[in-house]
Amino acid sequence: MRKILVFCLFLVLFSGCVITGPPVYRGEIYQMQQELKTKALKYRFQKEKKMADVGYRLLKAIPDNRGSFPYLGVRFVKIDKYVKEMLNINKNYGIAVAYVITDSPADKSGIQAADIIKNINGYVVNREQDLKHALRYVRPNQKIKFQVERNGLIQAIDVVVTGVPLEVRFRMLDAEIVNAGASSNEVVVTYGLMRFIQTEDELAIILSHELAHIARGHIGKRAGTDLVSILLGIAAGYGAESISPGSGDIVMQGVGGAFSSLYSRDFEREADYFSIIYVHRAGLNIEAGIDVWERFAVEIPESMVSDFFSTHPTSTERLLRIKKTVRDIKEGRIKL
Repeated sequence: MRKILVFCLFLVLFSGCVITGPPVYRGEIYQMQQELKTKALKYRFQKEKKMADVGYRLLKAIPDNRGSFPYLGVRFVKIDKYVKEMLNINKNYGIAVAYVITDSPADKSGIQAADIIKNINGYVVNREQDLKHALRYVRPNQKIKFQVERNGLIQAIDVVVTGVPLEVRFRMLDAEIVNAGASSNEVVVTYGLMRFIQTEDELAIILSHELAHIARGHIGKRAGTDLVSILLGIAAGYGAESISPGSGDIVMQGVGGAFSSLYSRDFEREADYFSIIYVHRAGLNIEAGIDVWERFAVEIPESMVSDFFSTHPTSTERLLRIKKTVRDIKEGRIKL
């Protein structure tokens, strides 16, 4: 018996065998990967919709002093196997509605997520190029005639396009850094920032700050050395196209450009100031600006140091200025 125990111990120590639990096969791994990709796509669109909903409210709150741009309020997406599974549609190709922005013209007219676009103003839509052509010359107050397939039935829906003061798209970037940025026609927010903020009102503060950079004309006047840039490398393998600010256009495949949100300190101060005004005009809670900047200082204490971002005020200064702006708005000392 002793010899048997010794032999078994020898086998355990020197045979190199490791107990790993139940076997997992390559086919199972592939299947699980496909399911997770569908869930990841759904998660992205849920976050994008949240951002686009808030962004639309803010766009409507910005004084219309730069003309009017058409706004529909739909996130279109090219149908592939992941989109088909996510939207639970029985179609292998074409263009579908990923989501509809709350209270947008499309939402009020009855367009829904998972609708498959058949034609627009009589123009057949099967590809992104068809969609772009059909919506190319749309203007505010124009009626668009949609024909969509929903649950196997064809429906006709008329949408009257509204106008917004800025032509801006809102995007999600798969990065864990806490950051946001703006170009002349885009606002980008990272996953890290979406996890950092805690409420819709805090999201409004962030988006409003970036919109203020665009509305106040900071983009063309940007000064200083870029310290942080967001690389737009969105290669998701599915396309989307829309005329709607806040809903995105064709998803970019491996773009290699830099996307920065860095301005002079005075531009940052001005964007902070007007962001609170825009949020107030949109009917959201301006005190969220105090909450988000206080938490930023506490959780990222380096931001309290003057040279952390050489082109940005410290989080301490920004917090104090926002507190005073909130107070002045509540006491009626700022013209809105």
